[in-house]
Amino acid sequence: MPDRDHRATPEVPAPPRLLLELGETLQRLRLGGPFYVLLWLLAGTASGLWEVARWPFLLLGLAFLLLAVLRFRIHGVPAESTTQAVHRRLDRIWALLLTNAAVWGAASAWLLMVTPNEAARTVAAISSYAFATAFAHNFPMRMWRAYLAVALTYLPTLGAFIANGSRIELISVSVLYLLYVSLALRRSHLEYRQRLDLQDELREQRDLFEQQSRRDGLTGLANRRRFTAVMDEWVAEARGKQVPLAMLILDLDHFKAVNDRHGHATGDASLRAFAAQLQEAFEGPRELVARLGGEEFGVLLRDCTLDAACQRADAFRQRFAAQPIDIDGSELRLSVSIGVAGFEPRGAADGNALYHAADTALYRAKAAGRNTVCLAADGD
Repeated sequence: MPDRDHRATPEVPAPPRLLLELGETLQRLRLGGPFYVLLWLLAGTASGLWEVARWPFLLLGLAFLLLAVLRFRIHGVPAESTTQAVHRRLDRIWALLLTNAAVWGAASAWLLMVTPNEAARTVAAISSYAFATAFAHNFPMRMWRAYLAVALTYLPTLGAFIANGSRIELISVSVLYLLYVSLALRRSHLEYRQRLDLQDELREQRDLFEQQSRRDGLTGLANRRRFTAVMDEWVAEARGKQVPLAMLILDLDHFKAVNDRHGHATGDASLRAFAAQLQEAFEGPRELVARLGGEEFGVLLRDCTLDAACQRADAFRQRFAAQPIDIDGSELRLSVSIGVAGFEPRGAADGNALYHAADTALYRAKAAGRNTVCLAADGD
């Protein structure tokens, strides 16, 4: 993921892609800290720095130890964190990584300048190359910051070789290896981006499949499967909390004639228009509107008494009948029949019984001449 200025990032929930980057960066952050301490002690001990420059050697060792501890002190953020919060946490991590790289680069260069011991020089040089390689392969998420970390780790060592008058073969190999690390970092970054892109595509496909399994393709309302699942959930809630629950079953009157006379395209447009009006009339957070199949729709109303549900159903019926539907410039007048039932928390009825009661009330409304609202009767 390329570096970018996020100062103006709005306070919105962090996308999964960014949260994944933070998680992977944190996981890899904790791997390398102790190695800086161990390799510094090994190189310093082999070079005799303990004897000739004890306090600088100890201070640098303490610095590496402190940086290693800080790596384990940085934690992740809650999944619901904002984009800015995640960026701030990533900035803290990269500040620590770059500090660690700069301290190692400076310490390694100092060691190469002050000691003639070949074993110590070899340990310091190989360690610098290893840490640079680790940045290239473990932290490709932010390519330019990783390049800076590689430079802070690698270039002081290379500069010390040059200042010491090292053999041209060693300097040449070091330069070529730096080129390899740079190319490896770019490749790792591209592969990381491709992996995130693939995960985004898979996530979008999963979300689409999940949405399709819960939504009606024509109207965009919840489908029967979603309606049944929510009905069972809300019935259990109504029974447990002793709160009312109402259900409406709606059916467009004489809808077959619309398809026969005007065609299925007009029929589909009518269903979409009806669904939009129904959703607008019942759009509260404690209400669910669904298409149950064909021209039949359902509405669930939490914390709604039977009388209140009946009043709202009749108000919608009257408003819908009074307003013709505009289909490609032509007006089409339709009406709707509605059955209303309420769930009694103290009773033994379940969601299926509630649906049966509302459906029976709907058939009663149809038998009564349509364009009417009927309440479920005792025994339905």
